[in-house]
Amino acid sequence: MPPRSAPSDGGRARPFARRLTLLAVLALGACRKDEAVTLRITSWQSPEENAIDAVEFRSFERAHPGVRIVNDPVSVNAEYREKVLTSIGAGSPPDVFLLDGIDVAAFAARDVVLDLQPFAERVGVQLGLFFPQVVEPFRSQGKLLAFPKGFSPMVYYYNRELFAKAGLVPPKNGWTQDEFVTAVRALTRDTDGDGVTDQWGTALDRQLYAWQAWLWSAGADILTPDGTRATGAIDQPAAERTLTLLTNLPRLGYAPPPSASGGSLGFEQRLFYSGKLALLTSGHWMIPRLRRYLEQGRVQLGVVSVPRTEGHEVRTPLFASGWAVPYNTPHRKLAVELAAWMVRADAQRRRAASGLEIPTLMPVAYASAAQDRSGMEMDFLWQVPYGGVPWGARVPQYREIEKAMRDLVDRVVVERVPVRTAAREAAGLVDAVLRR
Repeated sequence: MPPRSAPSDGGRARPFARRLTLLAVLALGACRKDEAVTLRITSWQSPEENAIDAVEFRSFERAHPGVRIVNDPVSVNAEYREKVLTSIGAGSPPDVFLLDGIDVAAFAARDVVLDLQPFAERVGVQLGLFFPQVVEPFRSQGKLLAFPKGFSPMVYYYNRELFAKAGLVPPKNGWTQDEFVTAVRALTRDTDGDGVTDQWGTALDRQLYAWQAWLWSAGADILTPDGTRATGAIDQPAAERTLTLLTNLPRLGYAPPPSASGGSLGFEQRLFYSGKLALLTSGHWMIPRLRRYLEQGRVQLGVVSVPRTEGHEVRTPLFASGWAVPYNTPHRKLAVELAAWMVRADAQRRRAASGLEIPTLMPVAYASAAQDRSGMEMDFLWQVPYGGVPWGARVPQYREIEKAMRDLVDRVVVERVPVRTAAREAAGLVDAVLRR
């Protein structure tokens, strides 16, 4: 009952008071909820990479009391993209996910990724300190779809000792396709005199990512410049000449015979580790596996650019990945902060120390390379000015195109179909894909 001095409200104050109490309870509950936020992050990374990133997760949690990060990696890379897209479409997205540069166009076409450009400076990402060639693949229609964390050009690793035994000067960045052929011919040998080759000059990786740089460095490509057709690109003379050179490597005995399955280069990598293969194309991601061989002195290696055709400059795709934020994350502010946290200098230095990739921050990359006694890191950085945007950052159907290009090489190498025929058929298939 209200005091006598107060005017009577006929009992109307009690429902109002109850509403105030309910609002207060809801507000308190909201505060408690905000104080205990769980952020989900996902990627296709290996357990070793996840262990490195876990250090960053814990440091982010310490800097943001009440925030917990749950890492939900996808072990099968082939399923990763579809799983992320499905979760976003279903309204249950991860808060942050790793976006591969070759999938940028596919995500951009669906318009499901937050534009990070407006938030970059606010969360401490100074894009001017990043290699511009690595930021570019993540731009689409004026939007920045990820903060790039690491990258690699395609290169050839070479065995210095085998070059020396063959009386060859080690290759230099910018070498030509003719020089490459001369070298692999001299490096292919029967070392024990039994009439059977037991040391090869190189190996043929039939995956597109491994030979794309060969075409670019010959003034050729898999698609026309506007990305609308393969006809007029992969079936043209410059591309045909380069594909003929590559597919002839196993036929001439300069590379081990390829398996009919077109599987991974596990056998060839073992040959390379054991000093039975002189040149192997790959990216920076191979460094962690090579380190123990280098540290034990079992191999002496160098890094050199993919060979170019005389009259053309070196060109290579730069394969990068970056941290992206779905447009419908329930924790937008914290998710953007976490994506930025994962590309800061400390995080990139830690990953660089593992050898997994080249840092996207220029100061970190050059500082890391300056500490490398082998000189390989500087040779990797030499490639960056010649780096280009992979087609996957521009064409949503890239994964299908990638398969068609692998099948093209398989048909030539395994089925012995002429390069010109296989290229024309592949061009027709890709054109149909691009028209859909």
